[in-house]
Amino acid sequence: MMPHRSYRRVSPEVRSAAVKQVHALTEKLRSESEACRAVAEQIGVHANSVRNWVRAAQDPSVDRLDATALRRKVVALQQQLAAATEMNRVLADSLNETRRRT
Repeated sequence: MMPHRSYRRVSPEVRSAAVKQVHALTEKLRSESEACRAVAEQIGVHANSVRNWVRAAQDPSVDRLDATALRRKVVALQQQLAAATEMNRVLADSLNETRRRT
């Protein structure tokens, strides 16, 4: 028989402060997971709880993409950038040619 778990209730204010602290620490530490662990230790909860609070606080419109989807998105953006760069070069050449004729 498994022992009964007791879960400590954490106020919304503490959760909000924890999420802000994770965001601040993520810039200083190696990863968001490390920041979640550090904050969890400070307030006495499990790191997964803090991670869940961070996820819940994210903008719902932000797509949570896996690594493969991110790579595909990067490739597509690189292709768009290359096309825009080429278009810019063609337009600049055309403008320079027009200036030479006048």
